[in-house]
Amino acid sequence: MTAERSQYLKVSNKKKVIFIEKTSCFFMMQRCISVFVLTLACFFPDSAFANDRENKMVLNLDQCIKKAVDLSPEIGESRHEEDVYKSKKMQADAAAYPQIELLAITGPSPKARKEHLFSDDKPNSTINGIFGSADITLIQPIYTFGKISSYKQAAEGGVKVAGAGVHKKTSDIVLRTKELYYSLLLAKDMRNLILEIKDKLADSIKKTEKHLEMGSPWADELNLYKLKAFLGEANRNLNETDKGIALAKDAIMTTIGLPRDIEFDIEDASLTPEDRMPEKLNNYIEKAKEKRPEFVQIAQGLIARKALIDAEKSAYYPLIFAGIKASIAGATNRDKIENPYIPDYFNHAYGAVFMGVKWSLDFGITDGKVSEARAEYLKLTEKKRFAEDAIPLQIRKAYLDFEEAGKNILETEAAYSNTRKWLVSAIANFDLGIGEAKEIADAAMAYVMMKANYLRSVYNHRMSYANLLYAAGIDSN
Repeated sequence: MTAERSQYLKVSNKKKVIFIEKTSCFFMMQRCISVFVLTLACFFPDSAFANDRENKMVLNLDQCIKKAVDLSPEIGESRHEEDVYKSKKMQADAAAYPQIELLAITGPSPKARKEHLFSDDKPNSTINGIFGSADITLIQPIYTFGKISSYKQAAEGGVKVAGAGVHKKTSDIVLRTKELYYSLLLAKDMRNLILEIKDKLADSIKKTEKHLEMGSPWADELNLYKLKAFLGEANRNLNETDKGIALAKDAIMTTIGLPRDIEFDIEDASLTPEDRMPEKLNNYIEKAKEKRPEFVQIAQGLIARKALIDAEKSAYYPLIFAGIKASIAGATNRDKIENPYIPDYFNHAYGAVFMGVKWSLDFGITDGKVSEARAEYLKLTEKKRFAEDAIPLQIRKAYLDFEEAGKNILETEAAYSNTRKWLVSAIANFDLGIGEAKEIADAAMAYVMMKANYLRSVYNHRMSYANLLYAAGIDSN
């Protein structure tokens, strides 16, 4: 027996008291494995887990996005909002056309004859007939001092604002679906990481039990207990990860509208770094000014608000119009009087063409409406100032996050590769009887932490690129 091995056995016998190291390693390993699972559980709403199903559906990211966009009630609501403004535009367009009003009535008629005009006798008011009349009035606006054209312009701006709102909701759904999809991939990768550690611990336990049965001098029951304790913690984290995967799947199924009797999974098996390289930062900022729905909404909103100010100002001036009015009436028990100076409500026919002016004068009401419209316009200009500062900042942050995640991928990949070699060496030394269970636990903890950091860096790489496209307003085009 070598001197090194003899020294090891002496130290090992002295450590057969209590598990001093177990608690600290236990909880450090728990934290690094559980952080993502707990975060995922908080992020997704509670939902029922799927049972065994006969059917199965496998979708990639693009298919999930398409289904989510097609199904989304938020996008549907925005589309109906656009229809509302299109209806307002139809009303504004129609205001330039003639307005026709028709009134037709019928009822009982009192008896009247021509001779009653020249008779001193009291006229007979007997009601023994019926009458019918029809009045038609046509009004054609000629000049409104900009009221109709201003309302038309405001309605057109409202349609474009609502259309940009559909784009905004679509972008939100696209980003949310990407986040769910990548989160599910991250949860799967975390599960595979735990399974990897679990397999190595289980293999070391079997070898330790075998050496104990053989009576090997370096076999130690204390190390066996430690390894089994670490394995139990790995199993607990595996259960939490399985729950997180189920929740993530359920969230995606809810988003894309899949029924619960379908077995669902995503096409990708693991997270990979984003393979597309971003353009120059300034290119995204310039694209955002043109494509970002918020910019479109503000620009068109300012046009609409300015038009509403002009529409309210038009109330200071009169409405000039032309018209035609015609009326015809007849009764069964009345003679027709041809004298134009004697009108008969129950029996007549006439028509006229006219021009008119309508002017409403008030004492401050119009001023108040103009001031209100101007205040709404100024509010929107402040939003424009905010967007011009905030959106480029959002783009810069996403761009820098992407660059940082790319660098972190390289660093953490090298780190977890080295810790894996450490873990393999620790397990080999333990199998040869020249290592301890604590060394395996330390190496496993470090490996899990480094590999988890690598996976999170890949996730951040994907999400930062998705956020960059979202911030520039080009993710749903």
